[in-house]
Amino acid sequence: MKIKIGQKIYDGKKEPIMIILTNRDKENIKNMAPSATKYCVYPDSISPIKIKEFMKTEDLENKS
Repeated sequence: MKIKIGQKIYDGKKEPIMIILTNRDKENIKNMAPSATKYCVYPDSISPIKIKEFMKTEDLENKS
């Protein structure tokens, strides 16, 4: 498992990662398509366009 916070990616193979899920998070994750590999929550003040950019991780993963 990896988690992205800001512009940094943390890898569970290198350090412990804990995610605290709400009941809504658990429900959303349970209903994800089998091909989905990312789940993101964000404040309403951030536009969906900016979130789509944030969710791009290819460049950051290559630097890790």
